[in-house]
Amino acid sequence: MNRPRTDHSDDTEKPFRIQKRRLGRIKVIKPEGEYGFIDSDDFREDVFFHFKAWEASNGETFDVDSYVEFELDDDQFDDTKRLRAKVFRPTDRPDGKKLSARDATFDLVFHHPKARRRRPTWRDNQS
Repeated sequence: MNRPRTDHSDDTEKPFRIQKRRLGRIKVIKPEGEYGFIDSDDFREDVFFHFKAWEASNGETFDVDSYVEFELDDDQFDDTKRLRAKVFRPTDRPDGKKLSARDATFDLVFHHPKARRRRPTWRDNQS
């Protein structure tokens, strides 16, 4: 049974976005306006943030040169073409270090540590 298709011209489909936690260092803080800027290696220009976007679980505060991780507000970027952090928080990652597989909390084991590699049998037949 084919259902009639309804036209929802006012409903615009939003693009699916994957939130990536980016790293940066707070460059400037303007306390009178309650905003500041983050210097990130990922972008040429600085990322704007508002004090309301600060998200710390144990009451930590931020200061100039604080190392933070942040998420971009992609909708704001689509509208104004300016970078803005919708959330920024303190980070446990070391300064300037990106996450890799070696940073995993579990041990990666590729083979048994006492295993010996066997010599291929076809090598023994050649003289």
